[in-house]
Amino acid sequence: MTLHQAYRWLLTCYPRAYRRQYEDELLGVLLDDAAPGQRRPTARDVSALLGGAVRAHVRQGGARFSVDAWRDAAQVLGLIAALLLFVRSARVPVLHLSMLAQSYPDGIGEKFALWPGGLGAALWLVVAVFTAFGLGRAAAAIAVGGVAFEVVRVAEAYGQYSTVFDIWPAVLAAMVPLALALRAPRSVTATLARWRLRTLTAATLVSVGAPSIALVTAADDSTSPIYGTWMFTAGVGRVEAILLTAGYLLFALVILSTPTALRLRLLALVVPVGVTLLLTRVGLGTTGTFLERSSHDGVLDALTWAQWLTLVLAPVLLFAVAVAILHHRERPGTRA
Repeated sequence: MTLHQAYRWLLTCYPRAYRRQYEDELLGVLLDDAAPGQRRPTARDVSALLGGAVRAHVRQGGARFSVDAWRDAAQVLGLIAALLLFVRSARVPVLHLSMLAQSYPDGIGEKFALWPGGLGAALWLVVAVFTAFGLGRAAAAIAVGGVAFEVVRVAEAYGQYSTVFDIWPAVLAAMVPLALALRAPRSVTATLARWRLRTLTAATLVSVGAPSIALVTAADDSTSPIYGTWMFTAGVGRVEAILLTAGYLLFALVILSTPTALRLRLLALVVPVGVTLLLTRVGLGTTGTFLERSSHDGVLDALTWAQWLTLVLAPVLLFAVAVAILHHRERPGTRA
């Protein structure tokens, strides 16, 4: 490989638009600065070119996410994510209060039914309300507290049982303040329209109230529990499972009914959460189907550095791929 070919190969690390504009100029400068008889790039040139490529991709990514369509999608994601996290945190406290109202003296019988779960639920509810009323920056600041709550919960579970089964809420939570920090051209209520906001409200109420409704109606008393990770819980009765499924479908309806440009961006934004969910539930869960984890006396061993690396990098890389595919699809002259 000649020096010219080596430099050209290094320049392929830059975005295509950047290469189209500056590649010949950069090649000329690099070759002019090369020492007589030099056959390969120096370490300094390699590091400078790779560092420049990273900066070019970051600038290009920032430019992409600054367009109105991405900002609208970020606001919608912030609202829906906050509601989903509220549902997850509030289900047990609501059930506890329902049991107290039904004259169960100890509620569900757990000492911390309202704390700290109730605090997490309150934080995410405030974030959702603030977002709906156009207070995105304030909601983002409050969401930081919600992120800390989710991270602590995951850290406790990993410290006690070496499990990452429920790490996906922490990933989803981390996206909320980042998404809401972007100033959108329209409010989230204008972006979603009233019927979708009503659907989100119904989805939240149905999902949060599912175990309480099953309790009050006593509909699940004679049914055997259903076990399934697809419901993000285990040991629920049939009525509760039906209500949870209805709530999930209503959330999905809101996303899938949005205009194409918004819908595709929402689906791209949830890729990191989906990848994390698959890795932790299928790959690094209790069975370890693809990235098998050893265990001793039924207790999982800690993740190896390779497993941690996969868990961190896979969602980021696949999100980048999803964004690249989306922009390639929308590029003028590209067939859908």
